[in-house]
Amino acid sequence: MKILSEYQFFDWEHQKNNKHRILIGLPENKHEIKDFYQSFGFESVENPYSNIKISKKQWVHMEDLFFQWISPYLSTFGQTVVTPFLSNDWEGECHLDDEFADAYEAYKAFLIGSGLYDHTPALIETSRGYQIDHIGDFSILGKMAARNHQYLFFADGDKVFMFTDSLTFQMFCKDEEVLHNEKRKIEQLLHPDFLS
Repeated sequence: MKILSEYQFFDWEHQKNNKHRILIGLPENKHEIKDFYQSFGFESVENPYSNIKISKKQWVHMEDLFFQWISPYLSTFGQTVVTPFLSNDWEGECHLDDEFADAYEAYKAFLIGSGLYDHTPALIETSRGYQIDHIGDFSILGKMAARNHQYLFFADGDKVFMFTDSLTFQMFCKDEEVLHNEKRKIEQLLHPDFLS
């Protein structure tokens, strides 16, 4: 948690108080679901009440597209620490046997391999934070974030970001200069749809 002391500019309890925000999504030409960002995101999957219908198979495909698309930008970060919203609940128990199972199994293997999850009772609290070691870690954790597991990523002392359940990337920067530099980098690498 000492590393996170650099991020005093971020108000994690009241996100509306955070300034210098970027919200991006896949460009319309990168996916096949018309008006995808007008949907309920993950809540639209197999939801008969959703205005935009999304199957589990389509959602998994969208996750794959999104994380392949955003990886070049994420690879520009130096030290990145992730935490389940500053708690220790990594939510490791997932039992599925459908299209979502592969990502959940990869996630559980990641948690176990990283020492973040142990299914046996313990007196010592499991880790609250994990330093990202590999670009693939973003995809594993990001897919769970897109499925309503909340994670905060702290990067390079001047950025806090998250992946949302709408397959968007939301970032809060330390100041206007960092915001400007990151926005320029995002435009050059990703050509995104800026959603705000």
